[in-house]
Amino acid sequence: MRRVVTSAPMAPLPIELETVGLNTDQEPIDRPMGYPCFHWLHTLDGEGEVDAEGLTWRLPPRSGILLYPDMPHRYRAKSSIWQTAYVTFEGRMASEWISSMFGPRTERIQWDAAENRIAAQWEHMLVAAENGVDRSGWELSAELYRFLTLLKTAGRTDHRPSMSRRMEKMQNLLEWMEREYADPGLSLSDMAKRLGIGERQLNERFRHLFGQTAYAYLIDLRVRKAKEKLPVLADMTVREIGSAVGFRDPSHFVATFRRKEGLTPDQYRRLHGMGSRNER
Repeated sequence: MRRVVTSAPMAPLPIELETVGLNTDQEPIDRPMGYPCFHWLHTLDGEGEVDAEGLTWRLPPRSGILLYPDMPHRYRAKSSIWQTAYVTFEGRMASEWISSMFGPRTERIQWDAAENRIAAQWEHMLVAAENGVDRSGWELSAELYRFLTLLKTAGRTDHRPSMSRRMEKMQNLLEWMEREYADPGLSLSDMAKRLGIGERQLNERFRHLFGQTAYAYLIDLRVRKAKEKLPVLADMTVREIGSAVGFRDPSHFVATFRRKEGLTPDQYRRLHGMGSRNER
């Protein structure tokens, strides 16, 4: 067994590691009042079972569960030996971050056999905590956030590929959009053809990855490119920059930019330190 209780940080942090450790022979645990912090538990070897929120989750190797503070739960081995790894944490923004990353309910997270980054980051965090050199807590907080990010991107809660795997499949299209965004004729059909799928399926993939349709992603990309150009290309008018990033209609460019950024392109240009030519 290895267990580290980290020292309290010098000041409250957005997210703070409380404990990290492993148990080579996990004993049964019953917490009718829950645990006061967020509690991550995953299987290193063997298999266990967790009861929480009226559900039961099996935890074979390469799977784990994130239990929320004060959530009643219990867990037990389902094999002769159940080796577990765990992390507990809290912090000023922990609830907000976890809700944003994983939603309001507990779910099992699992990852593929070829995916070793989650286990490696947990081991790295354990060793760093054992070394005891981070008295401020900031470095361990960063390692913890990296671990949670990997759970989100490299793990999965269903039978679909992980976010990282899905992003890999989209990479060719995203790189193509970065090159072709300035073409005002770029259509949803063009994007779908790049992946060899239908338009509806393309939008579903974008919603799962980015929370928006493929065309909405393209509009955001064009606005982002305009934000890059406005402060540095003083010899170009707002109208010219709108055309250069793919907007056919200057008024549509200005209205879209204002809606997304809260100010006009000309105001954005002035805010970031460069005056603009009068429109021709």
